[in-house]
Formats: sequence, C-alpha cells, structure tokens
Amino acid sequence: MPRSSSHSRRGAALIIVLAFVVLLTGLSVAYFSRSISDRQIAHSSFNQSNADQLASSAVAIIIGDLRQEIANGSASPAPTFGSGATIATVYTPTTNANMLPMRSGKPPLVGGVDPIPNLVRRSVANDGITVPGLPSRAIGVNSTTNPSANGRSVTKARWNKHYLIPKANASDDSTDPRAEFDGFTPDWVMMTAEQGATLLSTPSRDANNNPVTPVGRYAYAVYDEGALLDINVAGYPNGTTTTQAGRKGSVAFANLEALPSSIPNSSSPWQIDKLVGWRNYGATQPNNDFPDADFAANFRAGSGPASEYWKSVTNNRSGFLSVSGAVAANGRTDQMFLTRQQLIAFRKTTQFSSSALQYLTTFSRESNSPSFSPPTPPGSTIDYAALATTLNAVNPNFLLRRVTDVPSGYKRFDGTTPTVGEPLIKTRFPLSRLAWITYKGPSASLATTDSVYTALINAGVSTTTIQAGTAANVKRCFGLTFGINPGDPWAYTNPTGTATATGILRLDEVATAGREPDFFELLQAGILSGSLGQSTAPPPGTSGGGVTGGNVFPDIHMNNTAHHILSIGAAIIDQADPDSVPTRLQFSPSGAVWTAYGVENLPYVTQLYPIAGTSPNDATKWATYLLFQLWNPHQNAASSTPSVRLRLDGTIGLFKGGNGESWNSSSPAFANTTNQSITVNPASFVNPTPVTTGNVTAPVTAPGTPGTFSQLVAPVVP
Repeated sequence: MPRSSSHSRRGAALIIVLAFVVLLTGLSVAYFSRSISDRQIAHSSFNQSNADQLASSAVAIIIGDLRQEIANGSASPAPTFGSGATIATVYTPTTNANMLPMRSGKPPLVGGVDPIPNLVRRSVANDGITVPGLPSRAIGVNSTTNPSANGRSVTKARWNKHYLIPKANASDDSTDPRAEFDGFTPDWVMMTAEQGATLLSTPSRDANNNPVTPVGRYAYAVYDEGALLDINVAGYPNGTTTTQAGRKGSVAFANLEALPSSIPNSSSPWQIDKLVGWRNYGATQPNNDFPDADFAANFRAGSGPASEYWKSVTNNRSGFLSVSGAVAANGRTDQMFLTRQQLIAFRKTTQFSSSALQYLTTFSRESNSPSFSPPTPPGSTIDYAALATTLNAVNPNFLLRRVTDVPSGYKRFDGTTPTVGEPLIKTRFPLSRLAWITYKGPSASLATTDSVYTALINAGVSTTTIQAGTAANVKRCFGLTFGINPGDPWAYTNPTGTATATGILRLDEVATAGREPDFFELLQAGILSGSLGQSTAPPPGTSGGGVTGGNVFPDIHMNNTAHHILSIGAAIIDQADPDSVPTRLQFSPSGAVWTAYGVENLPYVTQLYPIAGTSPNDATKWATYLLFQLWNPHQNAASSTPSVRLRLDGTIGLFKGGNGESWNSSSPAFANTTNQSITVNPASFVNPTPVTTGNVTAPVTAPGTPGTFSQLVAPVVP
C-alpha cells in the first residue's frame, strides 16, 4: 500500500507539471502570436506614417513652389507691414501674366479650346514651365504607363476621381477622362533622404551626379477651382421670380440649368429644388424628407419658400461662409458641403449628371480686399502707376494702404478689430448701403407707411437693409449727416466730423485717423485725380487748361475736385434709389457752403440763352433774360414725363471783368434767386408754351423783377 500511494503521488505531480507546461506553451504561443500581430500593426502604422509624412512633405513642396513663383513674378523688394507675428508682405506682379499661375504639362488646344480647362499643371519630366514658374523636378517615369516593380500604377480613371477633367462618356458615372488626357497623366517626382524632392539623372544620382538615396515618390496635378460655381451658394429654386433672379448680383442666382451639362429642374426629379431644399433646409422649410422623391415639393406649390430663399440670400452678411441658423419644423438646419467627396456623394444620391461636377466646387472665394492700383493711361502727363507707391498718393495702390494705428475702440463695420499691418480696405463697399440715403433722411428713420419706404420695398430692398440705415451707420460708412440745421439736406462731414467738411481725405490720412474710409474717400482714391475738376484760370489766363482739355465755362465750382467727387457720389446714390428727387450734398471748401447735386431720370437745364435789350419797364435801362432749355439725357426716359419743378439756389450777377471779379450784393446788377421755383407742365415738352406767372413762387406781372421767373415780354414791333 505505501508503494502504491507513492506512485499515485508521482503520477499526480507529473500531471500537474504537464498542465503547467501546456499552460506555459499556450501563453508562449499567445505571446508570440500577439507579438507577430503587433509587429504587423506597428509595421503597417510605420509605413502609413511614412506615407503620410511623404504626402505632407510633397504638398508642402508643391505649395512652396507656388509661393516662390508668386515672389519671383513680383516687384522686388516686396514691401512688408506690421511686426512680429502680424507681418504682411505685399506682392505686386511685374506683368499681367504673372497674376495667374503658369500652365505646364497640359495637352494642346483642340480647335483653339483648352480640352482640360481646370488643369493648371502636373508633374512632368523635362518641365519647360514659363518663368517665373518652378519646374516640377519629375523624372521620365509616368504614374500610369510605367508600372512599379510590383505592378502598381495610377489609372487615368483614378486621376479623375474628383471629376474635374471632362469625362469620356457623359452618359454614365464612370470617371474615365476624355481622350486628350492620354499621355498627359502626371510623372513621378522622387524624394531623397539627402535633398528632398530632387531631379534624378540615375536611380541613385541627382542631376549634378551627386549620390542620393531615394525614399519615396509622388506625382501630382494642380487644378483651378476659382472659376467654378460654388455649390454651397449657386442655384435657385422654382418659384423665384424674374425680378429676383434677373439681376444676377450673386452667384446664388446662377442658373444651373444653363450649364453645358445641365442640372434639370423640371418634371421629376426636380434636381435643383432638391439641392436648394437640402442646402437651405432651415431657410426654405422643405416638406417631406431627403431623399424622398417628393422632397422639397413645396417649391412648386407656391412662391413662399422661394421668397424665403431670396430673403436669405439678400440678407446674407457672412459671405456665405456660414449657415443662417434657421431651423426647419423637423429640426434640420441649413447645411454645407464641406468637402468635394460630400458633393460627389450627394450627386450619387440625387443622380444629376456627373459631368456637371467639372463646373462645380464646394469653395470658391476671391479675396474681397480690393487690390486696385492705377495704371498710367496712354498719353497721360501724370504717371499714376509711379505715384501709386508714394506715401501721399491720391490714387494709391490699395494694397499699400495698411492699418497704421488702432486707437482704443477702433472696430471695423463688420465688428472685427483690425491689427496693424493688415489692409486698410479689407472688404469691398456693399452697394446695398446706398438705399440708406433718402431725400427724407436716413432710411431707418422712415415710417413703414412713408411713400419712400414703400418705394424701397417695391424696388427689392429688404426691411433688414432699410432698418440698418441709421444716422450713425450712414455717417460711419458715407461721412454724411442729415439736417445739421433744420431744413438742411445731407452734409458731408466725414465719419468723425461734426460740421460740413472742407474736403475729402486721402487714404493715408484716413489710416492716420484710425478708421475705415468712407464711400467718398474710396471714390476719390479710385478715380484718377487728373480727370476730376475742370481747370480754370483767373484773368488774364484762359480756361480749359486741365487734363480734360477743351474750353470750359470759368466756374470755380467746376475746378474743385471734392465737389466733382461728391457730385459723382450723389449721382450714384440717385441711380440706386427709386425716387425722382436729386440728392443734395453740402460741404464747405472755403468757409462758404457749396452743394453737389445728383442726377435723376428727369429733364435738366442743358443750355442757357441770354437775351438782352431795352428794359420793358424803363427805356433808359438794360434788361437781360436767361432762357432755359430742358432736355432729358437718359436713354430710358419715361414715355409720360412727370411735372418738373425748376428751383434756383444762389444769386445772379452781371460782371464786366469775368471770373476774377468778386460778388457785390449791393450792386443793382446782383439778384438773389434763392428759393425761386416754377413747375413746368409736362405737355410743354411736346408743345412748347410760355411760362405763366401763376406757378412761380413769387408771382409777378411781366416783365417781372430781377431774380424771378416771368414771361418774356414780346418786343415792340415798330
């Protein structure tokens, strides 16, 4: 028995040992299996990191070459503004051609037309790109026609996954590009450990025969999406009126049905309605759910949804860079395509033609900061182009006018705080603000029952725009103040003034003042100074010595450039407003108040005929009459002419010495005509009739008193 018990114990110990051996073996196998798996994952991650790093380096090199091209094609040295992290460099192209990236590696024209218009350049061997462009450093190994050792290559269809190249077959969804792309797929650029992207002469030598170690390769194509339609904005739905869409003031009213590869919006499936309904979900409140067949059918049930879309476009103040925030009944909001892949996926769902994608992008923005710089017109005695770079130029290079001071509280009209060195004029002036100025004062002060308010609404001006036209906003954006004294019209004070201004500041003076330029300061900066004001000379000089040439009436008002600028600005305001009352703008160039007038679609005094002779009141005196000729210079004059009221402001005098003689209000040859007016019967434009005394401000009998409207006395027939 003891012997048997000993054997049992030894057997149990063996079993336990074997169990531990099995367990350890299992753990070892699991460990090595996990190690192998982790090694594979680590190796894959390492390779992926290498590929990502290579791709990031390639993108940095390509973008760096484009930036260097900009620098090479610009005037040197390029001026800089600001300091520290806010330094801004202004690059001015030396030629018009240098304003755009150089093209390279493109297929030849077909019938004078670029077969792949979106393609800017590709990596190509023996790159003969035009200076200032930089060659791509590609070698003579093509990404499509020269497979790698393991048989890999990039097909033509894969190069067109973005659909930016015209397709070979417009009737299917394949990405195969048209035949002109054959032979023009990108070539490989080799990356080396020693020099980065390098042009190689052999697999291990660079172009200078230096030894290198290739570590990777890349190929690329650069496309220009700047001229494509931004699908986050473009396209309008059914129900949009001709008046709303006809002005085409925004890409939002681009007609997607007019694309060469049309996106239809008639019958089923109503592609544009679906696009607008999905994109502008909150604003238009589409019925049903996307992508149901009857999604957004409410666009065809009435004009309400289309009207809401129009309002969302005209009231947009963010440059369409953000959604409106409106929420639909089902909780959905406005949406945006953030990537081209999202746009392609949307197209796959709605099934509009994939060929239309070559005309569409998800982001297309120009710099809204004006970059105007005046050229020198042929034959001009003023070198505007050279003067544009000087510190006190009237017509400067806008890019050289920078924020130089940011006083406390200085904010741009959009609410942002400027930084020293950034452009003084950061955005274009919205012409919608012209509606703020009415002959009754700021638009925000109008009652909703006022006829001017109604006319603005009928002209398509939104209530939001009208309400934004406060006195403070008008002064800040236009430098205008209404009614400084009771009964006064608009006065130009500039944005910080309290009285009528003596002139208009240059942009460098505006920068020193620490504010944004107003409407008239922008006009002055943009209109060549030599074209403003007629140069007149006091006796014994002669008039007409200005750059505009020709003899002019020797009037000091015509020689004042600020008066000319204000007159142009007033005419622009009158062109935009729906009324028929000329805008009046006052300023004080030399202490006395002058008035600049706009132009409405009305008859105007085009000629004055002085008629003189023996006074009908006293045969021993001389009498002079001024006959007015009225004419409407507008080509779109109304068929039925309204009544016209002629009003005189100022005085009339007779002088013997011409323009050099001063006014003498005590002289009997001086007549005050202020507030004299007369209403002309519109029928008189068809059948001329004499002015009667019944419609003058101060009725008198013929021949009248000096300075009044009166009937011309018929001469005595002997």
